Amino acid sequence: MYKQPIQGKSFFLGGLLMLAQTTYGQHISHTTSNKVSLNLSEALALLKENSPYLKEAKIQTEIAHEKVKEEKEIQLPDLDFHASYYRMSNMIEYQHADQVVHYQTIPDIYDATVNIKMSIYQGGRIKIGIKQAEKRVEIAQLQEKQVYREKALEVIQTYLGICKLVALDSLLKETLKEQNERLNLVSAFKKNGTITKEEVFQASLQCSNSTLDILTNDRNTKVLLNDLKTLLQIPERDTLLLDTKSALSMNHTELLIDKLQEGALNREEVKIKQQATEINELGYQAIKASTKPTLSLFGTFGYNYPNYMLFLFPPHPYLYSLGRIGIDMNFSISHLFKVKTKLAIAKQSIELAQVEERIQKDAIQDAMYRRYMAWLETQDKIKVIEKAITQAQENYRILKQKYLNQMALHTELMDADTTLFRTRYQLLSAQIEAVAKYYDLLYTSGQLN
Repeated sequence: MYKQPIQGKSFFLGGLLMLAQTTYGQHISHTTSNKVSLNLSEALALLKENSPYLKEAKIQTEIAHEKVKEEKEIQLPDLDFHASYYRMSNMIEYQHADQVVHYQTIPDIYDATVNIKMSIYQGGRIKIGIKQAEKRVEIAQLQEKQVYREKALEVIQTYLGICKLVALDSLLKETLKEQNERLNLVSAFKKNGTITKEEVFQASLQCSNSTLDILTNDRNTKVLLNDLKTLLQIPERDTLLLDTKSALSMNHTELLIDKLQEGALNREEVKIKQQATEINELGYQAIKASTKPTLSLFGTFGYNYPNYMLFLFPPHPYLYSLGRIGIDMNFSISHLFKVKTKLAIAKQSIELAQVEERIQKDAIQDAMYRRYMAWLETQDKIKVIEKAITQAQENYRILKQKYLNQMALHTELMDADTTLFRTRYQLLSAQIEAVAKYYDLLYTSGQLN
């Protein structure tokens, strides 16, 4: 197991990012736009405030809290009130086919009754239901944190992508300036008849290609700026001003791979799997509890008119009241036999959840190790490319001097210029990639808060 620490380091190209270190927002301008200045920390704070994905997750958490209340309310007694009024016709009794007897009734009939029922014992099912609801609250809270981490990483990647394009814009413009100076020099040589027209054409074509690269880079920057606005819910008409220097020059906390992997095992995904296992265990207990009898206390009291309770006819024309209270017990014998299959399924669900938890842990540990190795690779890349830049700069300087003295071909100078640009861009990419990998490590280890 590697124990090499991630050292704090300033990740930016001095010469390039000094040209664009303060802001970058000139690509999009509107007459009514507002200027929004953001560093990376402010962007993440704005994400917490505005992201609809986070709002959705918060609502889900609130719903889970309400469901806990709903489960607790099952313990409360059920109280009903019933009232009715109706009219009754006289009663006709058909004693024989030809003999009909009419009985006078009391036509107005009404009642008002209150019923109450309260659970005394449910075999523990109510408490288990409450615990399951509380576990789902914890899952919702974990999912809320997970959504933030995922969106935060997306914001960071987009922000760093813009920083890379900003630095590339400076590099391309600096290279184009050098190429224009060389074009002027080549044109002067052509007037003196010391070089061919083809070399002037090559130098001009190189300038045109660099100009096209700048335009392409500009469009790519606009796309990423738009993506960042969407993530942060910033109006399209506003202009973003990004602090590219601070995003790449921040000091990073020292981290060890063992601590990273330890933190990764506490990620929301693992905890959610753990909670799912516990919910399944509670489900198993709930099924067992369903085999136990239930006891409820009940009571009823009401006023009625007229009095039909004496089973006399005609009824007595008096208002009367009647109440009763008692205990109701219910026990399903057939459920004792039917529940066996349900218990077997519940037990298998517990085992499945435990296996899924183990798979999740292994996957996260593997991902953590791969990302750590990828970060180490960026460090090695930077060291190699820094040496290559020194060599490429010296090679370009020598060939440029030789070309001025008519001792080297123009194609050789162009090749040296291309090599220098490529190595500088590789260093830029490697340095920004190192920052991105660092944040990726924080994300994978669950420390991106």
